[in-house]
Amino acid sequence: RRAGDERLAERAEAVAGRTYELSEFLVDVLGVTDVGAYYPHRVTYHPTCHSLRMLRVGDRPLRLLREVRGLDLVELPQAEQCCGFGGTFAVKNADTSTAMLADKLRHVLSTGADVCTAGDASCLMHIGGGLSRLRTGVRTVHLAEILAATESSGTTGRTGRTVVRA
Repeated sequence: RRAGDERLAERAEAVAGRTYELSEFLVDVLGVTDVGAYYPHRVTYHPTCHSLRMLRVGDRPLRLLREVRGLDLVELPQAEQCCGFGGTFAVKNADTSTAMLADKLRHVLSTGADVCTAGDASCLMHIGGGLSRLRTGVRTVHLAEILAATESSGTTGRTGRTVVRA
């Protein structure tokens, strides 16, 4: 509409009306919280700024994670604090971004989790890079990967490799 193209604006609204964030789709549209996943790891969840402030997914990811068999979900202290990535923010404000990441890493490590999960690949890349540089052994795994893991089809092992069960 700002560009003066009403037809394009209407088409964009039609697509937006059929577009969902993963946890929103599973919980609200399909009415599912137990997807049959199995993930035998200690996991903490980072609610991303985008999911909190723009998409407003609320506790949907946590509701899904609580139903994953074998998963030990541990609360992340100061969970709603930004990890410091924010697209170009991390480049334009590198020192601030690094300080924010250090806070997030300290909180992740305080949980004793094997895995930090989120629904945003850029946050996972930022947090995962920090964890890797510190050689913590803690991995980042996208929420969708955890929800897709099953005992019969294989689960992601401690090494990050897929372990297939015969």
